[in-house]
Amino acid sequence: MLGSSSSSSSKGGGNNNCDYSFKILLIGDSGVGKSSLLVTFISNFVHDLSPTIGVDFKIKMVTIGGKRLKLTIWDTGKIDMIKPTLCN
Repeated sequence: MLGSSSSSSSKGGGNNNCDYSFKILLIGDSGVGKSSLLVTFISNFVHDLSPTIGVDFKIKMVTIGGKRLKLTIWDTGKIDMIKPTLCN
């Protein structure tokens, strides 16, 4: 997983209901369970999932140490199909 963080200001046009915003990108081979991991983390429930084609994302708000965190988690799928295009 890759992640980055940015502090959110209440004065700017950003998200006013969190202290920090993290963007997380799930990457890996097809069929290894990236979508299952994401759905389990977001909803604590696992069900049959169709393969992800392209990109999907989910948002979860959590509080850690009194700080509100916004997690935007991007789930990639079928990247192996478009990888040659990205490399050219």
